[in-house]
Parts: sequence; structure tokens; C-alpha cells
Amino acid sequence: MTTSLAPDAVAAAPVRAASNGLYRFAVFFAAFTLVHIKGGAMVVSSGSGMAFTDWPLARGSLWPPDMDLEDLFEHLHRISGAVVGLLGIGLGTWVQRTDARSWLRKLCWWLLALICVQGLLGGIGVLLGQEGGRTWAPAAIAHGVLGQVTLSIQVVVAFALSPSFKDRVSAPVGEVGTARKLATVALGLVVTQLLLGAIFRHTNAQGVLWVHVFMALVVSVSILIASAYSSARFGLRSPGFRSVGTWVNVLLLLQLALGFVTLGVRRFKDPSNIEYLGRSFIVSSHVLVGATLFLFATLLVAKAWRNLDVVPEKA
Repeated sequence: MTTSLAPDAVAAAPVRAASNGLYRFAVFFAAFTLVHIKGGAMVVSSGSGMAFTDWPLARGSLWPPDMDLEDLFEHLHRISGAVVGLLGIGLGTWVQRTDARSWLRKLCWWLLALICVQGLLGGIGVLLGQEGGRTWAPAAIAHGVLGQVTLSIQVVVAFALSPSFKDRVSAPVGEVGTARKLATVALGLVVTQLLLGAIFRHTNAQGVLWVHVFMALVVSVSILIASAYSSARFGLRSPGFRSVGTWVNVLLLLQLALGFVTLGVRRFKDPSNIEYLGRSFIVSSHVLVGATLFLFATLLVAKAWRNLDVVPEKA
């Protein structure tokens, strides 16, 4: 006797078989993107952005000879950007072949498209930049911000592939609504702060700097309240909320400390900064931790909207 599976069961079977490996790949992709963002921040902080004036090649070569440290920083960032693109293709293909959710498949292809646009913006910043000086600020700002946006999408994809995506916590409508509003507002403020930071890094506008400093306090309070509320209300029934809260606390302390140090050691992007790699490392670490905070803010929003259910009102 033969048996047959319903179409839904057939569609779901390969998802279960591939979920662990695919989830790990998505997490690795996000982690690699964080490293790539750190590399891009090192390029800006060390003043290496115009080490080459051509793009996508470097002095007409895939690997130019006799590179100095400035050249190497810029070229390795370009190579890691290409790797991000390849990982995006791999993720999109894997999800397309193994996951039945159409929205997730589409999101992965949108992610790949944004990665391509982000790389193109980086190239435009070089082609329109000043030789021996600075990349074109509008493209450089958009390049940096869009890199953070692609990271947030990767977080959503990884969360959708994780075991915790199926978690459900029921709570009164007021608690669920408050958690979602707090998380969404915090994420919006983090995005605003990232944009201000990118504008300042690429323009050196002092007015923007002090708005960025003030916003650091606003963002810190907002994300602390959002993560603490979700952790206190739902952490026992869904430990992921408590984990996000713990990471937010640690990262905020580190980010604020790095921010104060960065104010003291930072210099506007210039090729001479290559001589002060310790300073560039500190400034780029401030960018890295900010991106990681954005990652957890995105995850908190995703969990608040996915994992929380409203308790039906009694008749």
C-alpha cells in the first residue's frame, strides 16, 4: 500500500530537514556582515577610502601589487563586500530551494538587491571622490547606512529560520501593544542615531555631532525601557526576551564608553590617520558595537511582533 503526503506536508518536509544548517548559515552571514561593517569603519577611520581612485578594479587589477597598509585596508574591504554578495546569493538560493514561505524567499532576494545597491554606492563614492582625500559624502553616507539596513534584514531572516520563531506567548492586549510600541520606537531611534553618526563621520559637521551625542542618551533610555519591559513581562515564558535584554545592557555600557573615548581621539578621515591604528580601532569599534545594538533592536521588534499573541477577550 502506498501513502501520499498532502501538498502542505510535502512543502514543509524539506524545510524541517534543512532548518538547522540553513539557520546556522544565516547566523554566520549576519556575523560576517558585522565583521565587514567593522572593516568599513576601519577604512573610514584610517582615511583609506581613496587609496584607489578606480572601481571595481584597483589600479586596473584584481589584486594590485606593492600595496601599502592603506591600500590593503581598502582592498580587503572590497573583497569582503564581494563575499557578502556571494553569501547573499547562497542564502537566497538555499531558502528558495528549501523554505515554503513566499514572503521569506522574496525577502532574501530583496536583501541581495540591497547588497548590490550598497556596493554600487561604495563604488560611486570612490569614483566621485577626491584623489588622495575623501570619498563623495552623499554616496558614502548612503553606503554606510544601507549596510546597516542589510544587516537588519539578515537578522529577520535568521530569526525566521530559528527554532524560536515558533514560540508563542499569550498576554493581555495592553501588554502586547506596549511591548510592540516600545520596541518599534526604540528601533526607529537607533536608525536615526546611525544616520546621524554616518553624516558626521563623512562630513565632520559639528552641529550633527552634538545632536548625535544628545541622541545617544535618548536612544539608550528608549532601548533600555523596551528591552526591560519585554524581559520582565515575557522573559520567563520566552527566554529569548531575557537574552536580548541582557545583551542590550552590556552593549549599551560598552557603546557609551566607546563613544566618550571616540570623542577624545577621533580625527576626521584623512590618509595621515593610517599612522594611528589604535585610534582608528577604537573609533571603528564604536561603529561595530552600534551595529550590534541595531541587530538586537531589530531582533526585539521581530520577537515582539511574532512571538507575542493577544489573549482573546472573554465574552
